[in-house]
Amino acid sequence: MLLYIIRHGESEANAGGYHSGQSSVHLTEKGVRQARATREFVKNIVFDKLYVSDVLRTQETAEVIFPDLPRTFIPLAREVDNTVMHGKNKAELTEIYGQRYLDCREKFDYAPLGIDCESLAHLSGRAKKLLDWAEKQADERICLVSHAGFIIALAGHVLGIEPHSRALSCDNASVSIFEFNNGKWRMKLWNLAPNV
Repeated sequence: MLLYIIRHGESEANAGGYHSGQSSVHLTEKGVRQARATREFVKNIVFDKLYVSDVLRTQETAEVIFPDLPRTFIPLAREVDNTVMHGKNKAELTEIYGQRYLDCREKFDYAPLGIDCESLAHLSGRAKKLLDWAEKQADERICLVSHAGFIIALAGHVLGIEPHSRALSCDNASVSIFEFNNGKWRMKLWNLAPNV
C-alpha cells in the first residue's frame, strides 16, 4: 500500500509568519499556484481514496489538486492544536513568554506554556493512529492532504526518529510517499515540492 501525503499550499498564516493551528485561514494566491503545480505532479496517479484534514487550508488545497475526486474529511490529520496562539507571531509570543516560548518553538511542543496547546506527544500519538489505520486499508493508493507538523510526525514514526525532528522540513504543497509492505513502513519519497 502506498500513502501519498500532500501538505497544503501556502496559507495566509504562512505568508504572514503567524501561528494558525487548526483555525480557518485561506490559501494565498501563491498557495493556489503551488497546489496547481502539485496537481501536475500527481495528475497521472489513480488514487483509490482521498482523505483531507478538515481544516480550511487543506480543503482548499484538495479542491485545486483534485477538483473531481470525492474526499473524506479526517480530523485525525489536523495540524497541531496551538489555535490559542492564532494570529500571533514569534516576536509577539517571545515578548509575552520569553525564552519559554523559544524553547517550546524549538521542540515544536507548546503545551509547556500552559495555554491549552496540544502536546507533541499527543500529535505523535495521532500520527501513529493514522498509520495504524492506514495499515488496515485494502486500498493500493491513498492520498492524504494534511499539515507540516502532522506530516513530520508521521515521518518520525516511519523513520524511527524523534517525533518532530528538525532534520526534516516539509514545504508547502509538497508530496511525500510512504509505503507499507510486509508489515513495515518505509519512506519512498520525501518533500517533492513545486518550484513556485
